[in-house]
This record gives sequence, C-alpha cells and structure tokens, in this order.
Amino acid sequence: MTREGARLTDSPFLASLDSRDRSLWRIVATVGGGLAGAVAVGLFVGGLALLVCALVLAPAVGGLRGGVGALMSGDGPPLAIALGAMAVAVSTNLPLALVFVLIAAAIGRRRISVYFTAAPRFRWRLLLSGLLLSFVVIGPMVVVGQLLDPHAPRPPLLSLSPAPLGRTGYALASFLLLIPAAAAEEMVFRGWLLRQTAAFVRNPAVLLVLNGVIFSAVHVDFAPDAFLTRALMGAGFAYMTLRLGGIEFSTGAHAANNILIVLLIQPLSLTPTPSGGFTLDSLLEDVFLAVAYVAMTEITARWPPLRRWSGADAGASSPSQAGPATIWSGS
Repeated sequence: MTREGARLTDSPFLASLDSRDRSLWRIVATVGGGLAGAVAVGLFVGGLALLVCALVLAPAVGGLRGGVGALMSGDGPPLAIALGAMAVAVSTNLPLALVFVLIAAAIGRRRISVYFTAAPRFRWRLLLSGLLLSFVVIGPMVVVGQLLDPHAPRPPLLSLSPAPLGRTGYALASFLLLIPAAAAEEMVFRGWLLRQTAAFVRNPAVLLVLNGVIFSAVHVDFAPDAFLTRALMGAGFAYMTLRLGGIEFSTGAHAANNILIVLLIQPLSLTPTPSGGFTLDSLLEDVFLAVAYVAMTEITARWPPLRRWSGADAGASSPSQAGPATIWSGS
C-alpha cells in the first residue's frame, strides 16, 4: 500500500471499529430502524417548518395554501422563497441525521461522538479552517466562472433583494442555516456510512469511490454531470474525514460549497434544478475541485501553524500511527 493509502486506512477515525460494526443484525437494525425513525422525525419537523414558512408567506400569496404552493414551486417573493427553502431543508435534514446517528450509536453501543471525531472533543476551529480555505481556494473559481459565463444570471445575493438589509439578512441566513445542513449530511455519510463500509473494506480507493457514489445517488439527481460532481465531492469529503480524523473539516468545506452556490449561482429551491449537461468547462471544474479538496486537506494536515491552531494534531493520521484506541475503546 502507498504511503498516502496508509494515512487513510490508519485513520484514528476508524480505530474503534470492531466486530460490532460487522454484525449483520446490527447493520440491518440500524438501517431499518434508523431510517424509519429518522424519516418520521425529519418529516414531522420539516413539515412544521414548511407550515411556519407558509404562514409567513400567506399574506403575500393569498393564504396558507398559496404559501405552501409558493414554497414548493418557487413562485413567490424571491427572498422569502429562498429563505423558506433553506429553513425547510435544514429543519428536515438535521433532525433526520441526528436521530439516525443516535439510533446507530444506541444499537452499536457506542458514544455518538465516534461519528463526529476521533479527537477528545469536536474541533470547531477545524470546521472553520475547512470553511475559510474553501472560500479562499474555490471561491475565486466560482466568481470567475460566473463572470465568464455570458448566460449566468445575476448572483442571488444581489438579485433577491434590492435593499442592503435584505442582502445582509440573506447572507447571514445562508451561513446560519447551511452549516448545520452540511453537518447533517456529513454525520450520516462520513460519520456513519464511511465507518460502516470501512468495517468490511480498508482499501482507500474503494472507500472513497463507494462513499462518493452513494452520496451522489442519495441526492436522486442522475444527470451525468451533476452525479459526477457530487460523487467527486463525496469522495473528497471522505478523504478529509479519514486524513484529519473527523467530520469537522469536511463539514466546513461542504458548507462553503453550498454557501457559495446560494450566494453567487442560484438560491436553494425545493424543486429539482435542470441539468446543464457535460461541457469541457464542467469537467475542468470537477478536476479542479478534486485537486483542491486534497490540497486543502494536506495543507491543514502538514502546515504546523494551521495544524496546531485548527486542532488537526488531535486526529490527523500518519502511516506510523495506530490510532488513539485509548480514547474510543469499548464504549
């Protein structure tokens, strides 16, 4: 195995895996019971959020039914629709993810923290590092791409509201809502799924590809260009998680991607977005994204000042490292 592969398979994030994670009945119970409980709670909380947002919209769109219809179709006051879509999405996904991981932890007789980090505590500075590095490295590509595209619409940050207060509120809401939304996906796909598949397969390439493909497939958008982009993103987030020993950095990078999209490209919508199809530009962007994710991870893992400040020292892997089994043993 290459040195890079050893860094991933020796990840402290996988150090506590044991026979419980290969138990068929536990896997079936987690997937069945976890999904049932998670979907029930997610739909209930998300439904309440949809109702509240529809009530807020009701005076402008002809009542409660009009409010629900406007949110589902995206046809209504642009700023209110964009904020409502983000609120409904996070209100559905975050409870869903938390319930699923709680059930997985209970069935596996583990602390829920093993699905977040191998460090003694959640590393908020590492999350912030992923967020800021993504803005610095990937943000310019998004800006340049929008500027060079003659068909690109005006950025949502500027088009959804003419007032500075509305624009500021939209930007603030994007951060406050999309970071928890990203954390929800990360705790399920990288926190639980990545660990679960690693209980059977330790080949790093297989782990990354499998995680990326499943992550993309669950979004139920099988247009080739969109599917490839999400698969590469999922693989990149899995690389971050294994290399740095937790989902903190990948949560920041994931949130930054979503924030850049809703601020500069298009607002979040509850209706599917049509595919733009494969182009040379989209393929080059995918390659850049994959390289950027690895580069950002390695900078964080290797550059001593950032490594120490972010807390990556507490969980990043190295080929000679067996992993901090004493931290997460037999809980």
